Amino acid sequence: MHRSPNYDHAAATALHRLAPGTLATIVLANAIEFFDYFCYTVFAAFIARAFFPHAVGAYGTLLSLGTFAAGFLSRPVGALVIGTQADTAGRKPALLLTAALVTAGSLGVALTPGYTTLGVLAPIAVLLCRILQGVAVGGEMGSSGALLIEHCPAGQKSLYAGWLMAGQGLALVAAGACGIALHDLLTAEQIGRWGWRVPFALAAALIPVQIYLRRHIAETWQPPHDAQPFRGMLARLRGQWLLAVVLIFGGTVPTYVATYATTFGVAGAPPSAHASFVTTAAVGMVTLALSVAGGWLADRIGRLRTIAFARALTMLAAVPAFHYAAAYPQPGALFCVVALFAGLSALAGGPTIIVILEMFPVRGRALAMSLVYATGVALFGGTTPFVVACVAAWSGSQAAAGWYVFVSAAVTLLALLLLRVSNAACAQGPAANA
Repeated sequence: MHRSPNYDHAAATALHRLAPGTLATIVLANAIEFFDYFCYTVFAAFIARAFFPHAVGAYGTLLSLGTFAAGFLSRPVGALVIGTQADTAGRKPALLLTAALVTAGSLGVALTPGYTTLGVLAPIAVLLCRILQGVAVGGEMGSSGALLIEHCPAGQKSLYAGWLMAGQGLALVAAGACGIALHDLLTAEQIGRWGWRVPFALAAALIPVQIYLRRHIAETWQPPHDAQPFRGMLARLRGQWLLAVVLIFGGTVPTYVATYATTFGVAGAPPSAHASFVTTAAVGMVTLALSVAGGWLADRIGRLRTIAFARALTMLAAVPAFHYAAAYPQPGALFCVVALFAGLSALAGGPTIIVILEMFPVRGRALAMSLVYATGVALFGGTTPFVVACVAAWSGSQAAAGWYVFVSAAVTLLALLLLRVSNAACAQGPAANA
């Protein structure tokens, strides 16, 4: 795997010291933080009715998903600010900041009155809360990824990164489980009036757990000794930036197409609320399991091979799978399609994180990973539900989303080919990871 000429493994090992329980702590804290974020997607239909009541049908959905996308578009800001903090003050302070910010956003969503009470101020307030959450999550992946990966066993980097991604699967399980519980305990009218706020309030109530977990991460931070401005150093790695964003593109599009389809379906009428909740929880379990399995596999056959395998299967299955789901709009078909693409995306998640992290020097790694991940997800992930909804409203069919997934996988395979050629031409770094 290619490493920057400035990469210093000895320096990387010296920068932090992690206790044995840090893996579980980081994964659990990561899951709690993403639970805050995923709740908006799971309850998007209810949120649309609460804050955009006069925009009926597809237009209400578009406004709700546009607010959803705004949270992603604010991620690069958080990546820049919090990633810089992680590379100068330490990973742990950055993670404490992200926990506080994302919880504040969730509390805001839970407490903001609906459109009937505040009028136009209600959707504006929710938009600001989503932007605040986006800023927080923008710095999460780079900080937690750098902290975890720099000190895991050398031969298990992809597995550890797979566990990091599994935290997002655990968050989906929790969000879906909340939906199932609310569906069983409340009427549809109660969920629409106030029940959808419960998961956001629960997420905000977990802030003591978040802070406790992150404060007990055993990190000994040593300020970097080199005086070279790392932003300028990272700016010179333009080729790595481009390849890294493309790698994120290949994983985030199928993930968020699956997330969108879980709530709004693939064709015809959207699934019932209960079916959507059950599918979300099931997809979370698939994501959790295959994230770990993909990391384990990558540590044995190679990271690039594992990513290529997952993306090739995605490209081959994308269009036929969506045509199948469109032809048979049943809950079983929806689950199969959503689980397929979420699972294939998760399979390559861990090795993708490692490949990107090792493209950049330790000095500036958290910032680089945060910006790459935030930019890629903002451009291609957060906008995916909005793009798919626009295509559906324009064409009358959501099966066209399969072509978007196909393109993302094909472009990623081209990027992997370029990366392999670059690795073969590079005299530095071990070739075993290719």
